[in-house]
Amino acid sequence: MDVHPHRGVDELLLGSTQDEIMAALGAPDREAEDAHEDGELSSVWTYRMLRLELSFDSDNDFRLSHITSYHPYTLVRGFNPMGLSGKLLLMKYPHLDLDVEISRDEKYYTDRVLDLTFGIARAKVVSVTVFPEYDESGEEVRWPVHP
Repeated sequence: MDVHPHRGVDELLLGSTQDEIMAALGAPDREAEDAHEDGELSSVWTYRMLRLELSFDSDNDFRLSHITSYHPYTLVRGFNPMGLSGKLLLMKYPHLDLDVEISRDEKYYTDRVLDLTFGIARAKVVSVTVFPEYDESGEEVRWPVHP
């Protein structure tokens, strides 16, 4: 799985519609809905064999808003961070910020330049989430150009 910052994972592009994803991957193994504190909704599709979780957010007209890879061979710019300790992750990406600390064993570090979030559980990187790029105001999404 190749993570492309601001773009997507492999051939899956951020900004894709649910119909486009369904045509590319078929029906998800699981669908769930998340309600956020701000009233927005997310439709979350899980593809178990691919170890991917795709989120379609209402504030983006239910376009593909972020992709999380749990695949053990996830590559970020040719480097596989999966399984690294938090300390080694910070050595590789020294500009990460601790974004959320759920517990001592579950933390999320964010790279604000690449718009990637690394999930750590039981002291090891277990996920990488890719987000779209935003304009200077932080309000407008710059979706990748679809071919």
